[in-house]
Amino acid sequence: MKKIAFILGALLMIGGTSFAQSWTYSLTTDFAYYPQSDFVASSAAPGSKSSHFAPLTGAYSGIELRTTGFADYTIPTPLGEHWLVSDASIVLEPALELTPVSLRPMFSASFTPLPFLIFSAGSSFGLGWNVLGFEGLCYLDTPTSNYKPLKTFNNFYYDFWAQATFQFDTGAIIPGDWSHVVMLASYQICYSALTNVANGQIYEWQASVNKANGLKYYSSIILAYQMPLVLYRAGAMVDLEGHYNSSDYGKLGNNFQGNFQSVAISPFLQLNLGTKNELYFLAGFSNRRSFTTSHNSECDEPYLIANGTEWFFNRFALSWTHYF
Repeated sequence: MKKIAFILGALLMIGGTSFAQSWTYSLTTDFAYYPQSDFVASSAAPGSKSSHFAPLTGAYSGIELRTTGFADYTIPTPLGEHWLVSDASIVLEPALELTPVSLRPMFSASFTPLPFLIFSAGSSFGLGWNVLGFEGLCYLDTPTSNYKPLKTFNNFYYDFWAQATFQFDTGAIIPGDWSHVVMLASYQICYSALTNVANGQIYEWQASVNKANGLKYYSSIILAYQMPLVLYRAGAMVDLEGHYNSSDYGKLGNNFQGNFQSVAISPFLQLNLGTKNELYFLAGFSNRRSFTTSHNSECDEPYLIANGTEWFFNRFALSWTHYF
């Protein structure tokens, strides 16, 4: 299994979610399938920023499944009678995420002073475990270069973040059912860590390896066309994320390029199945570090020398949201 990050909350914000009632409850289930794409050693000169493509080499590399329950409480906070500020609101959102290897309560709050601007912040606190060969909570043991289990109730994952989002729908200025081109751009600053794990120590969380405590950024850009059909939206999103400092990975940070920027490009389709169900389909292309040495596992990478970028087809994914 590998980590998957959907921006479905952002897409829902563009859609003008109805706030006729103070509480809105929903359940989102995400599934992702990963084909195999073997690593290709970089043949570029040391220090090169060149890139290459790694083709598919197998039918299966992993799957991922998660379910998250949300409870949104909306507080109208009109800042005046003008249409730009009359719908200003604060949304409080407790949530609970469950995967086969983790349980994570989450909480966020967002403020929408203008229809096109959202400020939000949040935090989460997670428990992880290792079961049936799936690793949810491990650390990289330097002498053996292997990931070893951590005890569930001795080590906790936590994060806290702040984000600004700009969103716009051309339907706001051009009337008509077929005039909606929706755009979104967001930037998030996040600090994430494991308790009782020293800074510079590499760990595994939710079956995603090569993580480290530290300050990170996450940015997303979405462009989509919206239609009055069951096929409600079609578009693409670009995600960028990474650590600000390679030193978060300790002594291995420079060779490993701890501040490498990950990029994901994902065409998507959104289907509205009545008033209570939404279904998303995504196909994801991503980049990853390329290394001067051939290797077979991500677990080996912190000890190798990163050199350039490798692009590959990462995943097929779907996400279903049900509103109660």
